[in-house]
Order: sequence, then C-alpha cells, then structure tokens
Amino acid sequence: MKKLLLLLFWLPSLAQTDSTKVLDEVKVYVFEQKRSPLSTPDAFVRTTDLQRLSSTSFVASLNSMAGVRMEERSPGSYRIAIRGSSLRAPFGVRNTKVYWNSIPFTDAGNNTYISILEPGLFSGLTITKGPSAGIYGVGTGGVLLFESKPRGNNLNAETVYHSLGGLKTSIDLSSDNHRLYASFNQQEGYRDHSAMKKQWLSYEFHHQFSNELNLDLNTYYVDLAYQTPGGLTKAQYVANPTQARPASGLFKSAQEQGATFKIKSFGLSAKASRVISPAWAWDLSQSVQVNDIENPTIRNYEIRHEPTYSTRGVLHHKGQINTDFGFEYQAGQMNSSTHSNRFGVKEVLNYRQDMHVQQGSLFLQNEYLGLNNWIFTFSGSLGSYWTEYVGNETIFSPRLAILRKISNHQSIVAKVAHGYSPPSIAEVRPSAYDKINTSLKAEKGWNQELTYRGKYAKFNWDLSVYQFNLNETIVVRRREDGSDYFVNAGSTIQQGLELTTTWLLSKQLQLEQATTWQDFRFANGNFLTGTSPFLQSTSVLWKHPCGLSFIQNFQFVDYQFLNDANTEQMGSYRLWNTKVTYAHKKWTLWASIDNLGNELYSSGPDLNATGGRFYNPSPGRNFHVGLQVNVAY
Repeated sequence: MKKLLLLLFWLPSLAQTDSTKVLDEVKVYVFEQKRSPLSTPDAFVRTTDLQRLSSTSFVASLNSMAGVRMEERSPGSYRIAIRGSSLRAPFGVRNTKVYWNSIPFTDAGNNTYISILEPGLFSGLTITKGPSAGIYGVGTGGVLLFESKPRGNNLNAETVYHSLGGLKTSIDLSSDNHRLYASFNQQEGYRDHSAMKKQWLSYEFHHQFSNELNLDLNTYYVDLAYQTPGGLTKAQYVANPTQARPASGLFKSAQEQGATFKIKSFGLSAKASRVISPAWAWDLSQSVQVNDIENPTIRNYEIRHEPTYSTRGVLHHKGQINTDFGFEYQAGQMNSSTHSNRFGVKEVLNYRQDMHVQQGSLFLQNEYLGLNNWIFTFSGSLGSYWTEYVGNETIFSPRLAILRKISNHQSIVAKVAHGYSPPSIAEVRPSAYDKINTSLKAEKGWNQELTYRGKYAKFNWDLSVYQFNLNETIVVRRREDGSDYFVNAGSTIQQGLELTTTWLLSKQLQLEQATTWQDFRFANGNFLTGTSPFLQSTSVLWKHPCGLSFIQNFQFVDYQFLNDANTEQMGSYRLWNTKVTYAHKKWTLWASIDNLGNELYSSGPDLNATGGRFYNPSPGRNFHVGLQVNVAY
C-alpha cells in the first residue's frame, strides 16, 4: 500500500510535461449538490458516454467501472451489483436504487427493470457506491442516477447490425426544449431459445422560464420480450454452451414451456424546480409507472400488474452551511396471479398474491464550508417500508463525511454511513411459496470508508478503502423443483479496495484502469456467493484528428463461488473488447468485436442453483457494425 500511494504522488509530476491538452473537468450532481470530484464526500463513478463500447447494452460500460458489476444471463436479462454479489437478485436489480433525471425509476416494491432502459437515451450516468443513509430511499448497495436532455436542433439516426443475428434502429429527434426518441432492437441470441425484441418510445420536454422556474416532463412506453434459455450443468455447459436447458425428470425443457419474460411498461413524470433567491431553491417531482408482466417459466405461468406512484421534494438553502431538507414517498399495488403452464399456454389459476406496498423517507443534509479546505457533511433520514403483511419499521440512518483538501489537486475523505434495505416484493412473494413470507427481515449495516483523490492535467486517480458490516443479509435458496425463496443468513463482513486511474499519455492516447479487490465473507468465514475477489478493467483510447478512433478494453474477472457452502466454484475469465470508429461531419461508422479471444464463460451464473444448473453461457466471439447519421437543422 505504501508503494501504491508513493506511485500516485509521483505519476502526476510526469503527467504535466505537455500542457497543450488536459483531461476534462467533470461536475457531479449527487446527493443534491453539484460538486467537482475533489469536493465530493462520497465514492462515485461517472460516465458521459454510455455507448462508448456498445450502443445496445450497458454491460461493457458498467463493467469498466471499479466496484460495479453488471451481469447478463441472456440478452435482455441483467443483474447489477454495486460492491456486492448478485446473491439477492436471481434476476433484475434489487438493493440498488435507480433514478432518471432525479425521479425514482425503481418501483415501490424495490425492483428495477433495468433491461427496459435504452443506452442511447442518456447523456450521463453517476453511480454512488455504498449506503446513502436514506437520501435516495431505502438500500445499502448504491444508486444509479441517469440523466437525459435535448441535444439541440438535431436529428440522429442509427442502425446497428449484430453478428449473432439481429438489428437495432433508433431515431433521436431533438430541439431546444423537446426530444423524441424511438428505437427497435431485435436479436436472435447466442443460445437456443434466447431471442429478444424491444420497442421503445419516449418524449421529453425541458423548459426554463424567465422567473427561474424549470419544468421537466418525461414519458415513455416500452414493449420488451426475451426468451429465457435457463441454466446448464457444468457438463452441459462444456459439451454444448449454445443449448437451452433440456428436459429433466418431470420438468419439460425451456423451449417446450416457452420460457419468456414479457413486460410492457409506461411511465409519466413531471419535475418543477425554482430558484427563490440566491440562498433558497426547491424542486418537486411526481411520477407514475405501470408495469404489466407476463412470465411463462418451466414451472408455471405468472401474470403481474404493478402500478407505482412516486413523489420527491427537496428544499435547498445555500450559505456557510448548505442544507437540503426533503422527502420521498412511493406507493404501489403489486398484483400477481400464478397459473399452470402447459407448453407456453396459461391454464388453471393456482393462486393470487396481491400486495399494497408503501415506503417513504424524510431526510436532512447539512454541509459546513466555514473552514478553509475542509467540508463537513452530516445527513440523516427516517425511513419506513410497510405492507399489509409486513409490519411497519421506522429506521434512522445517519451519514457523516469529513473532506480535507490537501492542495488544489488532492483531497481525502473519511466517511461513516448507515443503510437499511427491506425485502423487495419478489423476495416476500417468491416463486417457491403460495403465500407471503412475513418472516423476512430488512438488511441493516454500517459502512466505513476512506477515499483519496487526485486530479492533475494529465493524471487522475480515485482510491477508496472500505468495510461494510451487514446484518440480516438476504440470500436466495432453491427448492428441489428449482423454485426460489429467500432467508436472512446472518451477518457478512465486506472489505474492499477500489482504484480508478486515468492517464493522458499524449494528445491522442489515453489509458484508463479500474481495479477492484473484494474480501466479502459470511460470519462462518465462507466467501460471499457470486463475488469475485479481484476484477480488473483496462482501456486504451486512441483518437486521431482525422476522425479515426480506437478503443481496446480488457476485463479480468476472478473466480467466484456458486453456492453458499463454497463447494462449487466457477473459474476466472478474460475478455478482450475492441471498437474502431470513423467520425465524419454528418455521419459516424463503427465496428466492434466482443470477446475477441473467444473465451468460454458465464457472465451471470445462477447462484445456489438446484441440480448444479449454475451456468448461463455467454456469447463467444461476436461483432457489431453500426452507422450513425447526424443532421443539424
């Protein structure tokens, strides 16, 4: 560690010899404040180019960030883990809050259907890591803050061809205040029974009135369907990774049962912001989201109707003490009916499970700037989650951060934060039971963290060391028939180190690295299921003034245990992803190759799977070719 810190101090001096080009300055809007990285008292990562490696998926971009892991079980089926495993989320996103233009996108049941979002829609993404002490609702994993906005008077059209079979087409029509985005994406998939089809349509209106009032309106509709090929045993995975799960015993195959996840989602949101005076401002948002889901599986056929209402408001005061006082409230009606499935056809109703879910928080954040080169941040929230089946529990979660600027180029932050995460609707209503699981408790934990950052003209770094002690850890279990249920598995200790560096080697050449070390263990000493102890992403970016650019990304994912007993282990794997782009004035042509080394790997294994069916094989070597046309008017 001592050598590492010395290296970080030494490299900036080498990186300042050429002052003709410098790394871009980034402003981060996070925890209700807009700051430079050196003044941000929380661990975060940010990107303003989610399509740098792929315009069809977030996977490559998120996996190039330290402490962040996005897994793809099959096209359209994703999981996200921030500083943790996907043990709690067999599919989807849980324990991680998602916002779109500061408006909650995660529903009242704490589920986020991340697969419905479109990478081309967003102008930026900021990810905070660790508990937010209730400022962004309940959760201990982290927060994804997506941003979108009009891009001037511009028409952008893109077509992408995929070697695995499929085509994506998008149209982005934008003016000063309006934006219309539409896309159609269809892919045949690498495995049998892994096709995906998605149609997206959204409209945004952003306007600033003369009296310092801003109004933002968003609405979207998406229709997504993707086939779920199912997990394979290791022998099946090695023998033929392209096959779908075959029939076994009493259970038919994934293809015979037409296993498919279908979702139609509609959202409408409005946000108003106003500056009252140089010292005071407020913002208030309202949103409605309706998710209709149809999910034939190998075991059954589920129908879900999930409307959610969300509101969030914050009053801001700027002075020697910056204050943000706000609230967030969500209510949802989560209705589900489970039927028999006969060759993909819905039959007899087996049972209904309807739940009304509410959650809310009141939060206060104070930031003291009165001492030179010091920033003191204290925040706390009262959070609550309740249904007619699970009792109301009100939790106070504090967060304290002390930031010290060492110079104009370096800062260090010490932080302690508490977080809690109640069970999601999918956990209290699992597929293994025909009744609500009322015994499941909320996760609660404390995170202690030290962050050291530096920003120079040619070299930036961000180093975080943390320990997160989590109690009542929620984990997935499987029954013999493959259905899942969830239990509290006691405590876990999660220790980690994350290092991100960016080095401008020359006017045209940039090197980026993201390194993650993780020692996550259960109380009995076993490694946390689904968590790799070491991850590395290295990217080399070259750009020529003529418009030609090249990106080479390398990712290493270390071994991970596939069950809580640590008796099943998946080995490490290495991915090489390459992209070449030529940008002209009004058009851009690009080609990319993923998994250049044709590695056999499983990006999103099924954890604690019954019968050893852990493996969801990922594509071998494959490529994309895309053409983008830009017309200003």
